[in-house]
Amino acid sequence: MIHDFRKINFIVSKSLFNRLNRKTKLVVKGKIKKPEKEPVYSKAYQKLYGKYKGNPTIVARIPIFPIYGCSFKIPLSFSQETNKYTPQGRQLIHRKLNSATQLVCYLLNNKEYDKSVEYNDNRISLMAGQHGKCYVTGEQLSIENMECHHKKPKELGGSDKYNNLVWLRADVHKLIHATQPDTIAKYLNELKLGKQAFEKVNSLRLLAEKLEIVVETA
Repeated sequence: MIHDFRKINFIVSKSLFNRLNRKTKLVVKGKIKKPEKEPVYSKAYQKLYGKYKGNPTIVARIPIFPIYGCSFKIPLSFSQETNKYTPQGRQLIHRKLNSATQLVCYLLNNKEYDKSVEYNDNRISLMAGQHGKCYVTGEQLSIENMECHHKKPKELGGSDKYNNLVWLRADVHKLIHATQPDTIAKYLNELKLGKQAFEKVNSLRLLAEKLEIVVETA
């Protein structure tokens, strides 16, 4: 039998009212007694139930998550054919896996054993954080065309921390470290970077203590 959360809340609230009365001393002669100190609303409470205006039950200054605040969403476009128990269902799941998920799975199975544990962990998190896309161009990365770059190189005192790493296309990575004019011109011609992408390249080059690239305009 399915119950609405409002009905469940009505039943449970009476139990809370009666059972917590003596322990919390929040109820006096059928009336709610205000606590001597203001209750402490956690970030989780404010995020999930902050929009609800009902009076929550408070124990030791901590509001109990209200049952009446529970909600649900109808899963739109859900197909029962999509499941892991049939060949057809598994095929549908694999089709829906985005490239970022596939790249994360690849990184999980292909660690760089000559690098630190911190580096290996952070590069996986970063791939998910960048949604499998190049930081500079915004294009989708692929296994054969992706490299993890230290914003501040290790030889210059850089670390393997998350905020010092960035995933790039291999050719963009080469452009950032390039010093010869011919090499720089070659990759600029191939990549055809927009203004924002070009600024990101120069920003990363400066962090790597490389000269900015200046493109002469006619």
